[in-house]
Order: sequence, then C-alpha cells, then structure tokens
Amino acid sequence: MDLSNITLAIPVFFLMYAGADMLLSSRRSTVGRRERRSVRHTADSVRQFSRMIGESGLNQAVLRIKGLRERLDLLLLRSGYPFGWKAEDLLFYKEACVVAAALVLWLTGTRDALTWVLSVAISFWLFDIYLHLRGSERKAQMQRDLPSFIDLMALLVEGGLDLMVAIERIFEKMNTEGALREEIQTLLQEARLGSSRKDILQRWAHRTDLADSQSLASLIIQSDEMGTPLAQMLRSYGEDMRNRRILRAEEIAAKIPVKILFPMMVFFFPIVFAILLGPVALEFLKGYK
Repeated sequence: MDLSNITLAIPVFFLMYAGADMLLSSRRSTVGRRERRSVRHTADSVRQFSRMIGESGLNQAVLRIKGLRERLDLLLLRSGYPFGWKAEDLLFYKEACVVAAALVLWLTGTRDALTWVLSVAISFWLFDIYLHLRGSERKAQMQRDLPSFIDLMALLVEGGLDLMVAIERIFEKMNTEGALREEIQTLLQEARLGSSRKDILQRWAHRTDLADSQSLASLIIQSDEMGTPLAQMLRSYGEDMRNRRILRAEEIAAKIPVKILFPMMVFFFPIVFAILLGPVALEFLKGYK
C-alpha cells in the first residue's frame, strides 16, 4: 500500500466535503459563516471534527432524505447512545468507512464491480450492524432484570410508597451498572422535570422496545386512570412475567433439536459413517483386489 496515495486521498476527501458545504451554505448570513469558521478553527480532536463535518450542509441535506435522521436517532436511542453520538456523528463515521473501503480497494487495484458494490455496502452498514447488536444485547439484559425490578416495585408500593418514590428507592439500591439502570435514571430525570407519569412511562416503553415494558406501562396508566389498586396488579403481572419467561425458555429448548440437525448432518454424521463404514470399505477393496 503506497503511503503517498493515502496522504493524497485523505485531504481530497475533506476538501470535497468543505466544497460541498460551501456550495450548500452560500446563501446563509455572514454571521453563520463566521461561526462555522470559528468552530473549524477550534476543532482540536477527532470528535469535534466529526461533529463539524456531521453538521455541514451536505450531511444535513443527506439526513433529510426519507426520514434518515429519525431512523438513525432511533437506532442510537435503542443502543443507549454509545460514545455520545448523535445522528450527524453516526452518518459521518458511516461515510468515513465507505471512503476507507474505497481507498483500500483502489490501492489494492481491485477492478471487479461486484466487489466494489459489496465492499461499499458492507462498510456503510457496518455501524448499523454494531448498533443493532448492541441494542439486542441491551434488550436481553433488560428482559432478564425486569421481573426482579417489578417484584421490588410491587413490594414497595404495597408498603405505602408512591410509584415514583418506589422506583427511586430501587434505583438507589442498584449497585451494578446496566441497561435497565440507565433507563430508570432517564425516567427519574424526566419525572424531576415535571413531565406527567403517562408521558414518562410511554417514553420509557418506547426507549426499551420491550413488549413487557409496554405492557407494564399500559398497566400502570390504566391503574391511574381507573383507580384500581396498583400493588396487586404489579404482583400479578410479575408472576405472569415469570411464567412467560419459563414458556420462552421451553420454546427455545424445543427449537434446539431442529437448529442442531443441519450442523450434525454436515459435521458429525460423516465422521460417524467414516468410522463405522471405513473398515468395511477397506476390507471390501482388499478382497476386490
């Protein structure tokens, strides 16, 4: 790989970005241009530079394409906002991966069109795959911790505490960091800002993206609106969640024989057949000769 080509390609890439930004922002006020120049001059880290590029006119135009910003924001929300990224940061790193992949293909002399298309597509979706995996891991962790959280909440509500006070007490006693603790912290911060309980619970269910969280939020909202005892409903719902978890475990266990059938046919059965039939085949070949 030629180092001179790399040092030439990187400035060209950023000059293209700067030119596109100037073209799209040419009709803006002089004050806005001075602010952008001051931001560029004070950018002394990769994070600041990526934020500056992400907020450029080119990327802002890209983010308006068919709700792309909403999709990236939702992806970051469900994954817990890793590295403190926003939609602009994620789009910048996706584009940087595409440029890096194209640069590697160009320097290696690859001319196959299919290889170029696949490499560019995979590099563009690489961070999406990572965030999806991270979001799935967070959901699985919250799914494991939610039944215990509901049992504690039911116990404290039965003791006469308000729901939000009970949640705050549970949060204070949580020693380990985790996805559920982060979401509870966000829920309590929204409560301190004065939002209604209904809105807080609905946003919490939307962030966690769990069916059990959505059902729990609907249960609490229904209890507030109809005046039914919340403690007994939480206790019954906690028992129902444990029963559903057992059913899910049994369902996963029932699918294992089907999933393991193909690997056994490919890797296990040929070896068994070779061990059992190998000596017979050798004796047959010796007798035939």
